[in-house]
Amino acid sequence: MPHRHVPPALWAIPLSAVLLLPSPTLAQNVPTLDSTTQTARAGYYQLRWGMEDADGAIYRLEESRSADFQTAQILYEGADRATVISGRSDGTFHYRVQATLPDTTRSPWSSPLTVEVAHHSLLQALTLFVIGAVVFLATLALIVTGTRRHQEPA
Repeated sequence: MPHRHVPPALWAIPLSAVLLLPSPTLAQNVPTLDSTTQTARAGYYQLRWGMEDADGAIYRLEESRSADFQTAQILYEGADRATVISGRSDGTFHYRVQATLPDTTRSPWSSPLTVEVAHHSLLQALTLFVIGAVVFLATLALIVTGTRRHQEPA
């Protein structure tokens, strides 16, 4: 039985289709970034980040007031994967993270994360303070009057 030779053009089509498919081993991981809240009313929130198969990675966390990160500042650079942010004034803050792997290659930036800081109003804070003071004073008065009644001779 004679061997048939397949013309190169016919086997090149399936081979090129296989080579053009995205390979999971060739695709570069992108770090994930999330927050405990999208709107921070208490003035603090936690950011968490990470990346699969990135043992020994050094992460760089950036914060910016603008969504295009033109005025970004580095908040953290190191191996930790979470931080608590506090002391921010009212406004919108944008975050992103990038990983540097042990072989010095850098990942792409994560998808940007936006957190809105909107503190409770001063009126609400003062109202809660006054209510707390009234409850404290009422409790103190009950303790003092109860103690006096038990100390009086029968």
